[in-house]
Amino acid sequence: MRIRSFSLALIGLLIITMFGCGAPRPAAGPTQSPFTSDLENKFSQATALLYARIGGGTYIMVCTTTAFEQKEMVYHFVTAAHCVAEDNHDHRRVELAPVDWFISFDQRGTKNFIHAKILRAGYQSRGDDFAVLEVTLDKPVPVIPLASKDPSLGESVSNVASPLGLGKQLFRGHVTMERLDRPIIDAGLNWRDTTLLQINSGPGSSGSAIVSTSQSGITSILVGRISNRGSENVVSIPVSKFQKFNQGVADGKYPWYRAETTASAEMTSNGQDAAAIARILRRVQSHHSIIYKDFGPQLTLPTNEQE
Repeated sequence: MRIRSFSLALIGLLIITMFGCGAPRPAAGPTQSPFTSDLENKFSQATALLYARIGGGTYIMVCTTTAFEQKEMVYHFVTAAHCVAEDNHDHRRVELAPVDWFISFDQRGTKNFIHAKILRAGYQSRGDDFAVLEVTLDKPVPVIPLASKDPSLGESVSNVASPLGLGKQLFRGHVTMERLDRPIIDAGLNWRDTTLLQINSGPGSSGSAIVSTSQSGITSILVGRISNRGSENVVSIPVSKFQKFNQGVADGKYPWYRAETTASAEMTSNGQDAAAIARILRRVQSHHSIIYKDFGPQLTLPTNEQE
């Protein structure tokens, strides 16, 4: 397995920069279509684009995120950890990128940005490529709940994401493999026991929800793509693993993440934020450029980092 070389020029379409920030307003409702279901319309409204703000006013679209629970007007959104954090292998802990985060519901015309707090982030080398954002809204949006079951072979699914930063799009597909048993493991990436899908994706789709048509809930989280000789395999992590991670952090039983020891999101001086976002964009690109060669080299994780 190898990861293609990266340059910022190759993902120019992914980077959308904007200056200034309008007052937070709720997302405009999607245009109704006779070809979309009520679930898909709710899914679109619950989905937002995740932006990093660097240099005090430049907004860069990084990934996609979806609201999955709320308490009054405080919402929790799920996305991928590789969009917002890095593994510190020396200390075996998660380090948040030192940038300020915002979401946008990608309404037409002027984009409005709403501040987002990173509430939880997973240790990616364990396969916990998840993050939870906390956002306070002034008007309600739909929430897509977590599904009760992991993806099943042949299950019909949908996805709302922003590949290449082109804006929210609706994709439909199905599950092609429930559990991947090949050793797709590298530093900061562990895709063993993930779910494979037939669905479109690209850089910017990372962190978006995969929603089961039959369960009407989030059944997995999209994290990347494996390709070789024209074959594209979209990779997602089953919802049961996200639930285990999310509950573990909430209960204080997830030693790889401690909010008080992660890097501060206010450390945006001396170009630290620009360097951090460059590393994030490299990860976002690389997660959608994995080349699979037979079984490839298998890296063994330290015992205390395995399940």
